[in-house]
Amino acid sequence: MIRIIPAVDVSKGRCVRLTKGRLEETKVYFQDPLQAARKWESEGAEWIHVIDLDAAIGVGSNLEQIKRIIKNVGAKVEVGGGIRSLEAARDYIAAGAGRVIFGTGALDASLIRASIKEFGPEKVMAAVDHIAGRVAVKGWKEMVGIDALLLCSRLEEIGVRIFMMTAIDRDGTMKGPNIEHSLKAASEIRGEVYLAGGFSSLYDLSLIRGSKAAGVILGKALYEGAFTLREAMEAVR
Repeated sequence: MIRIIPAVDVSKGRCVRLTKGRLEETKVYFQDPLQAARKWESEGAEWIHVIDLDAAIGVGSNLEQIKRIIKNVGAKVEVGGGIRSLEAARDYIAAGAGRVIFGTGALDASLIRASIKEFGPEKVMAAVDHIAGRVAVKGWKEMVGIDALLLCSRLEEIGVRIFMMTAIDRDGTMKGPNIEHSLKAASEIRGEVYLAGGFSSLYDLSLIRGSKAAGVILGKALYEGAFTLREAMEAVR
């Protein structure tokens, strides 16, 4: 079954969406991100993808707001954004997060090994964010000289079983995903692969039906009302 996971991105305590990760292109959808999480839960979300955008780029923290979301929704919550230490990951797991997401932290093999050992592979997700297959880190502000699929392969070798791959150049654009690269990634990676970036129509979602992708993480398309969460779930069923 391909799972649809709605995203709740948090900046300055609010639920927002960006375009290609640029803070200067911020649109606020909910003043209280808990309202967004409750909306998606009420529409059938089993998981909610929560990202601390400010922590990701090192300009602040929304830790308490995110803990409040975890505490007040019944859906499972996966949390990312600025988690670059075992202590930070431990704090979210202790608060009840279903899993923690390492982006920049995924480049630290010792951190990933320690997290898998302590929490188990089912609670660790590696976010491999890329532009045309080249990995970007630190809130997508820095490019590193490694191919996205090669990084996934290395992470699999140290025990990672859950991946998220975001096409940064498509994220928030509503212009469609890089479907060829997305399906190639899903077919080559042995673990679960969640795709993100540019999915903006039910047709886009239908293209991954029957693929090895574990799911899609949706943001702006849901917030802009391109389709409902239930329609998205039907499109991949």
